[in-house]
Amino acid sequence: MLLLMAQLPQIVYDPAPPPSFHTPAPEGLSLTTHQKRLLRETFARLEPASDLVAALFYLRLFDLDPSLRALFKGPLKVQGRKLMTAIKLAVISLDHARDLKLTLKLLGVRHRHYGVQADHYVTFSRAVMWTFEQSLEERFTRDAKQAWATLLAEMTRVMADTD
Repeated sequence: MLLLMAQLPQIVYDPAPPPSFHTPAPEGLSLTTHQKRLLRETFARLEPASDLVAALFYLRLFDLDPSLRALFKGPLKVQGRKLMTAIKLAVISLDHARDLKLTLKLLGVRHRHYGVQADHYVTFSRAVMWTFEQSLEERFTRDAKQAWATLLAEMTRVMADTD
């Protein structure tokens, strides 16, 4: 095995990341075990209808702030799949907070490049919460709402962080 590894070409990625990525990500999410379970359960109910959930989300997002439509250059169906994949990644990564926060930080940098501003995350969170409430109906309990509100607040805080 060592001989095989020695024969592999060395891949060097030299460019240093921006200074803000040199600081370690904070550990942990402020979610209880119960909240993590609720997040997983509610997302599992949403996932089979991901395309519809995403379409509903964008209808609500643009209803709340029509100016945000200009930030989206490609087809919304593709963007919706990216959105639902990102949410799924967050749910899957609930027990790996450090990795999740690093991923979110990179995603936030990309979003700033596209023109997303910190206040847009408030509208994003409102649209997500409304969409989940409409999609899950009575299954979106008070505890589930609190779990999603907590996760979204932490996700958007990390993504909007410019340090």
